[in-house]
Amino acid sequence: MISDRILIDAINGALYREYRVLDGRPIYRIVWAPDELELRKGKYSEFYGHIFIRERVEVKWIKKYWYLKGPCWVLEKLVFMPNHKALDEMKQELIQSGNGTYQPVYTFINDEAEMLPVAWEIVEFILWRLHNPVGVNPFLAKAAMEAEEREEVKYFEEKLGEGERSPLFVWENSAFVSTNQLKFRKESTYIEKSSPITLS
Repeated sequence: MISDRILIDAINGALYREYRVLDGRPIYRIVWAPDELELRKGKYSEFYGHIFIRERVEVKWIKKYWYLKGPCWVLEKLVFMPNHKALDEMKQELIQSGNGTYQPVYTFINDEAEMLPVAWEIVEFILWRLHNPVGVNPFLAKAAMEAEEREEVKYFEEKLGEGERSPLFVWENSAFVSTNQLKFRKESTYIEKSSPITLS
């Protein structure tokens, strides 16, 4: 299942028209992962077949998405470093990152590393979420935490009550009385109601 190249070109055209920097580069773009290369400085090992030859530091072109298991489309964003120190550190490894570098935003693969088709609606939704981040509602977070704590207490009460004696055998001086047994005893206690008191 591969997305049509005409569709990808149309999406990239729309991204170019709507989102670009002053020098004309698009802020967002969709690329075919196997075709992407980057000039990277690093420590590389050389082999002759299975025999290790040497290890050396050099600058060379390598596949940008070498870690992906299969071919797929990737939505990228042009990223700039916030300060000179961060830029200098990045330029030591990524040689051509001085004027910004494209970083992955979304990879069109599923959990089984199978390629997903590209659709304009998905790209549009991702960009909308990037431009309109939604914070966590503190009230909802607190309610979720309290509900989780209640479930945890209930779980442990059930686990503790698995091996306990029947609620019929609850005695005053018992050393092992669970909360369920105490609850049963309280509910099972007979209380005789007295008649109303009259004053003569």
